[in-house]
Amino acid sequence: MDWTIRGPYARSSVKDPVAAPGLGSGTAALPYRFLAAWALGWGVAGTLVGAGIAFTLERLDPGPILVMSMMFAEVVGFTALVSARTIFPLFKKLPYAVRLMMQVLTLFSGTLFGSAAILWFQPLFSLARIRTVVVIVLVNATLAVIVGIALHTYDSMRRQIEASFLALRRKEALERDLEIAREVQRELLPRTTPSIRGLEMAGVCRSAVGVGGDYFDYLPFGDDRLGLVVADVSGKGIPASLLMAGLQASVRTLGLTTLSPCEINRRLNEIMHESTSASRYATFFFAFYDSSTRLLTYSNAGHHPPLLVGSGGTTRLTAGGRPIGILEGSTYEEDRCELAVGDLVAMFTDGVVETPNRADEEFGEERLIRILTARRTENLDEIIRHVLEELENWSGGAPPHDDVTLVLARTT
Repeated sequence: MDWTIRGPYARSSVKDPVAAPGLGSGTAALPYRFLAAWALGWGVAGTLVGAGIAFTLERLDPGPILVMSMMFAEVVGFTALVSARTIFPLFKKLPYAVRLMMQVLTLFSGTLFGSAAILWFQPLFSLARIRTVVVIVLVNATLAVIVGIALHTYDSMRRQIEASFLALRRKEALERDLEIAREVQRELLPRTTPSIRGLEMAGVCRSAVGVGGDYFDYLPFGDDRLGLVVADVSGKGIPASLLMAGLQASVRTLGLTTLSPCEINRRLNEIMHESTSASRYATFFFAFYDSSTRLLTYSNAGHHPPLLVGSGGTTRLTAGGRPIGILEGSTYEEDRCELAVGDLVAMFTDGVVETPNRADEEFGEERLIRILTARRTENLDEIIRHVLEELENWSGGAPPHDDVTLVLARTT
């Protein structure tokens, strides 16, 4: 049978260990000679302490009974305190049965050897009352075991409480930081919907983990022209939100110029490629709407194609190129489409159509199209609320797997 120590105890310096009887195969591998050496070493320490105490009290000569009582109390207290605070922590990686055995052995050996040293200095008293002395020694050893293990248990509980308190403080600090990040991200999203003649709009953005990388924005150019932005930065959490904040700043700088959507995407790609790692990218949809001509001019940089839902069916807005930030020198196409009165444009991130149910089936684009087609003439906020309810029902109330963003625009 192979008794080689494995796992966290594989560093034992003992060679060819012999299993201790009665410990079972799971706690085998503590050799007799190690236990004997440990008991002897700790016993020597107890003997020296007991001898020191006995020698000190012997010089004071207060009487044998008082001397022995004081010395036994000192030995028990010393053994329990030093064992619990210094020795027992060395056993924390041992299996429970072995750890308990070593604790009892340490306390017993220290107390017995210490008591023997005390009795050595009172030989006549000890020989005259041999049975009483044996009982006292055993009681002291048992008391040392109880006190030592109780003290060690108290220390362990105290350390756990302190660790839990520190973990709670760190968690509270992290939650405060996340709340600040959420507030900052909320400030980056549109707080109001601009008034554009012939166009009504509504949007929502929900993060999966408090803060996220989804982003949408409105860029008004007077009463007749508007920029529409929807983006999804790779990843989740604070890193994605920080990248999203930088992207938003760049978009607002470029979007307020006279550049075309495809040129804006090209420049954003260069900015992100130069300022972030290769693993960071974003899918991005940018469009201009001119209410005087009812033209929507757009460029789609790898984003899930927005849907143009009209009386004649549904069109996907796909013209563009690869996501921004992936490849230096990428170029982008753009396209135009003329909107009729009542046409509904739905821009969304993949968190909408990729929401899974309990069978790991995605919500899918077709379900979203059916909802938008059936409710195309309803209030936009009501349409968004209904879509979110359908996503909640589809997921069965499970935590969101990704950020969810949905922006609707309808001509009037």
